Amino acid sequence: MGLNIADFVNRTLGEINKKNCRNLECIKNLIQKAIDFYNLKSYEEVETNHLGTIRCLHIHSIVEENILSKIVEVAINREKDLNIEAVYEGHVVREY
Repeated sequence: MGLNIADFVNRTLGEINKKNCRNLECIKNLIQKAIDFYNLKSYEEVETNHLGTIRCLHIHSIVEENILSKIVEVAINREKDLNIEAVYEGHVVREY
C-alpha cells in the first residue's frame, strides 16, 4: 500500500529528525528520500569546491517538479513562502 504525500512527509520527517525539521538541509534530505520512495527520475548532484558543498537538483519532468513542490509545501505547512528553488538556493536544473 502506498502513502499519500502528507503521510509520506510526516513519516519521513519523523525518521530524519525528531526536532524542528524546517531547515533547508532537512527539506533537501526529505526531497532526496521522496525521489527514492516514489522512484522518480529526478536526481540530486553534490558538488564540492573551494567555497563548500553545493547540492543541485536536476528535475526530470513537470510532473516530478509538481510532486516535489507539493512535498516542500506539505513539509513547511505553508508557514513560509518557500518553494523548490528557494530550498536549493537557485541550484535547480530542469531537464524537460
